[in-house]
Amino acid sequence: MERIEHTEITAGLWHLRPPRETEAADLLELAADPGVRLYTPKLNGVATEEQAREELRRWAAWEDRITFSILDSTTERYVGHVMVFGLDEVNAAAEIGYRVAPWARGRGAAGTAVRCVTGWAFSVLGLARLTLLHSVGNDASCRVAEKNGYLLEGVQRSQFRGGDGLLHDTHLHARLATD
Repeated sequence: MERIEHTEITAGLWHLRPPRETEAADLLELAADPGVRLYTPKLNGVATEEQAREELRRWAAWEDRITFSILDSTTERYVGHVMVFGLDEVNAAAEIGYRVAPWARGRGAAGTAVRCVTGWAFSVLGLARLTLLHSVGNDASCRVAEKNGYLLEGVQRSQFRGGDGLLHDTHLHARLATD
């Protein structure tokens, strides 16, 4: 992936910027949340502040994925992150994903972050298509996708192994730059 200049976006209650190591304690708390552990088993390996700092350093590099931390604009507290990854330059496509901490859920953080980063990815990265996958059981993520114009294209059966060790079906949503 070609080097992308770090960007910051402010949208109402939320501020998006590249991750910082100072967010490690909040990332560690987010990673311990049962919902995150179920739907994002990759974060199950984040069990110490040092591991959280290492993950944040990796995300901040914007090498294999572009990650924005989501911060409360008033307090600057980390409440989650949104990322663009799996960039396919030939087909101008990528995937978008996000996680929001329990203390910020229901306040529009995920929806705002997905909306802002979707627009940014289409305009700055020149993408034509973004996909968003979530567990069929994750109704909140389905609402975020739908509110942001990501159309449901289908169900992928037994698509990923959750933190419970079981295979989960996922909804495949997608949005085109022309939508």
